[in-house]
Amino acid sequence: METAFPCSARKRRSPWSTTGSMRAREVLRQRDFRLLFVAQTASMAGDAPAMLAITFVVLEIGGSPAALGAVLAARFVPLTGLLLLGGVLADRFSRRGLMIASDVARAGSQAVLAALLIAGTAHVWQIIALQAIYGSAEALFTPALGGILPQLVPTESLREANALISMSTSLTRVLGPAVGAIIIATVGPGAAVAMDAATFAVSAVALMGVRRTGGREMHSAKRTKPERLFPALKTGWREVCSRTWLWTSIVNFTVFSALAWPAVLVLGPQVALLDFGGPDGWAVIMATFAGGALLGGAFALRVPAAYPVAACATLLAVAAARPAVLVSGAGLPIIGLYSAVSGAAFSIALVYWNTVLQERIPLGVLSRVRSIDDFSCSLFTPVSYVALGPLAAFIGLREGMLLLSVVAIAACIGTLAVPAVRQLSGAKEPVPVG
Repeated sequence: METAFPCSARKRRSPWSTTGSMRAREVLRQRDFRLLFVAQTASMAGDAPAMLAITFVVLEIGGSPAALGAVLAARFVPLTGLLLLGGVLADRFSRRGLMIASDVARAGSQAVLAALLIAGTAHVWQIIALQAIYGSAEALFTPALGGILPQLVPTESLREANALISMSTSLTRVLGPAVGAIIIATVGPGAAVAMDAATFAVSAVALMGVRRTGGREMHSAKRTKPERLFPALKTGWREVCSRTWLWTSIVNFTVFSALAWPAVLVLGPQVALLDFGGPDGWAVIMATFAGGALLGGAFALRVPAAYPVAACATLLAVAAARPAVLVSGAGLPIIGLYSAVSGAAFSIALVYWNTVLQERIPLGVLSRVRSIDDFSCSLFTPVSYVALGPLAAFIGLREGMLLLSVVAIAACIGTLAVPAVRQLSGAKEPVPVG
């Protein structure tokens, strides 16, 4: 009997059973994917150093966490608010063109900020304005990236392509903070932000070479008779609502993003301060999570899922238990080990999820569906960041962490109870491109 877990897929004679490492090499031989891979790796490499630099610069010149919160909100609010528009535009116009425009805009905003920092004339309001430009541009990039991969690689290679990008992202997140700290300490924060601007320029140049010759194409009718904005959004919502496995999984990811993920980021440092020696212990916990995510990408590269949506819900439950494990009273080695496991589970779930969307959703509406997914997952995050502190103060830090884990795990179990989630297999089916 087959289960949701990936190893069961080896019993089936399906395209998913092809050796992952062999197909990964085939994917990397494709020029368009190599260029996208270089673009993504380059742009991600500069993100962590730049964010670290901006954080400490704002605290130095603004002098308060409120100023830092305003800067973070300036990037996050436009990103969330414009995601749905970005999805419509990415389904209507060239995804490659939108990604290039986004890279150019982010390179420009970071270059201006770097110049202000190097000159020593930066003010908080200027950083807020530039981060708003950055977030707005990212709202165009994210849905376009979510939809372009099926246009670059064959359907049977999508999982390997997603896994390679996941591994690259995880690696930059592992190395990025250390690189950023070195640059800031030796050269200055302006140099770290300037490096970020340069990486976006590299990404834009790489994307200019993409020709979209390896995957699916959309019908020309979708290009010549585009829908208006709100009807186009309704079409995307209909695509989501018409698939029970899709909207229930989006709800599950949204609960995870609103509860389990912020619980670790907001309350986790306080737990580390009380139980694990403060910043040093917290660094171990975060580093092991990132390392686990890298290993998870490697696992997803080689091992397919027989029932990918059910596997996503199961793996997300493993990651959702992380806040509860943090307050379990276990020692730092056990906590670090589980952080690695949860990082791997989360990374594998994202690879499987991205792949099943790209395989099952028509290409002409894929970016809209991805934007709805991303919008839903990010909608409640700011509220959680604000509310979790008072919640922990009211019911207790440990009790709050445990409660958030329990609710997130319950959402995963509820998702697994849906027949459409359990029954959706990894077998390839023809997907309409329009």
